[in-house]
Amino acid sequence: MNIKTFLVNLINSLLDGSFERVKIISQMNTAFEEYFYSGELNRLCKVSISQGKQAFAHEMSSLWFRSGFKICIENDASLKDSEIDELQVYITENMAFVRQLMSMGFDTLVIKGRTTGKTKDYALKKYANLNQYFIK
Repeated sequence: MNIKTFLVNLINSLLDGSFERVKIISQMNTAFEEYFYSGELNRLCKVSISQGKQAFAHEMSSLWFRSGFKICIENDASLKDSEIDELQVYITENMAFVRQLMSMGFDTLVIKGRTTGKTKDYALKKYANLNQYFIK
């Protein structure tokens, strides 16, 4: 772990009050690296915390500038919208994972190409099926 990563993790844990968010991001980054190196994924992805959309907020949301769960596609040359959509489905079809993200204060799934700037935002509450629990 380099000093920049250490400092980012420390700041995230201090702002969030726990290492839970840092831990899940670290695990996701490790998994994405392994999938890329093994050839299961053609795109190298990095996960981080970003700004969320205020319109996507729910009762458990963190502050809007820390409520985005961002997946950045590092090798985004000739990135297609269908590839972003495929990654979104991979994340959002796992309802338990979406609920876990929401319980940690995330409200927005952000998928972005690193150099192209192609970005799509998704409201996590739309995929959690919690309408009967009054999450707005």
